[in-house]
Amino acid sequence: MDSKIIFVGGKGGVGKSTIASSLACNLCTKDKKILLISTDPAHNLSDLFQIKLSNNITPLDKNLSVLEIDPKKEAQNYIKEISRNNKAFVSPNSYEMLDKYYQSAMENGITQESALFDKLINLTIDTLDSWDHIIIDTAPTGHTLRLFTLANTLKTWNKTILKNQQKNIHLENILGTPQSDENLLNRLEMRYKKYTAFQNLLHDKKSCGIIFVLNPDFLSIKETNRAIQSLSKIDIKALAINKIAPLSKEDFFYNRYKIQEKYLEKINKIFKKYTKWYIPLLDKDILQKNQIQNLLEHIF
Repeated sequence: MDSKIIFVGGKGGVGKSTIASSLACNLCTKDKKILLISTDPAHNLSDLFQIKLSNNITPLDKNLSVLEIDPKKEAQNYIKEISRNNKAFVSPNSYEMLDKYYQSAMENGITQESALFDKLINLTIDTLDSWDHIIIDTAPTGHTLRLFTLANTLKTWNKTILKNQQKNIHLENILGTPQSDENLLNRLEMRYKKYTAFQNLLHDKKSCGIIFVLNPDFLSIKETNRAIQSLSKIDIKALAINKIAPLSKEDFFYNRYKIQEKYLEKINKIFKKYTKWYIPLLDKDILQKNQIQNLLEHIF
């Protein structure tokens, strides 16, 4: 696994968090320093590792650190910064109205998603050299696809604001009435550079890749195929086909097994050119770190 940044995506309920965690644990055994990040608001990493995680990086051992990004907390920080910057351009009489507006915006799902993404960019760019791999356990497929498109959206939006701010400062200097905040301009420039750097990382197939997790069923195959077609510029590292049931002589399970075999054939046909990992359905829950590691041990 040579990519520095590895996204783990797929349909809801297919086992993304378990696969991402197992990947992290197995890479750690090769003396690699790993940061495992969850961007799914319905976090599972705390439950898998049976440890209370927070919005800060938590070391689990010398090679593995874990973080669950809290979108609500990040939205609060995000909105506070925007509010503080905007108050420089309005009368103090408008502060109360501005605060009410931003309080409402804080609860918006789009705001939380943007704030989460902002946190992910800062973490990735600022700490990239501290890790051998950053593994990102994402929310279901639609959220994953937005993560990859939001980089360009935020970059474009930031560039527009930056140009307007530069134009304002230029005009104010000509008129001899400088009022704009140079610190704000510097922050906008810094943010634009980070968005650009992150977008470049996403499209660099040596630096970034994605593992899609799917089950051998109709919906998983359809959703994975759509996602792959949407991410033509991203390197597909592997498909992790999870929860493959064993053969059974019981009629019900045998019938399900035969259906599963047809879907496995379909997976091999549709996704012929991609590396595939085959992971069996287990007869018990994964509750310990060694069990998490064992899930993908045969692949590494």
